[in-house]
Order: sequence, then structure tokens, then C-alpha cells
Amino acid sequence: MNNKRMDYRVNFRDKDQIISIEITCCEKHIGEIRYKDGEAKQCPYCGAMHTVRIQHNHFHLTRSE
Repeated sequence: MNNKRMDYRVNFRDKDQIISIEITCCEKHIGEIRYKDGEAKQCPYCGAMHTVRIQHNHFHLTRSE
């Protein structure tokens, strides 16, 4: 991914329930998305799309350009 730095931070509620995911891309905090299948956020700096995909007992965070 062109050596761009990105990071995800998962926010929890009581009883370990995930409520949201904060996204850092291009070394800048670009926002937060709800923990819901298909939620996405586009980086305003590089245009990359960050998407949540929920499956059974796990989830994936993907980045596409």
C-alpha cells in the first residue's frame, strides 16, 4: 500500500462490546466509524477507503485505494 502508515483503534463499551473504530491514515486521525458491517470512511488525503466487514465471530478491516 505504498508504505502509507495507517492504524485502527477499537473502542469498547461495558461487557467488551465494540462500539466504534477510530482510523488513522497518512499519519493523521481521519475519523471514526461505527462497528457495523459495511461501514466505511474515505481518507481525505490519499483517497483510500477503510471498510469494516463482520463475519460470525470476527471482523476484517480493509483498506482499498
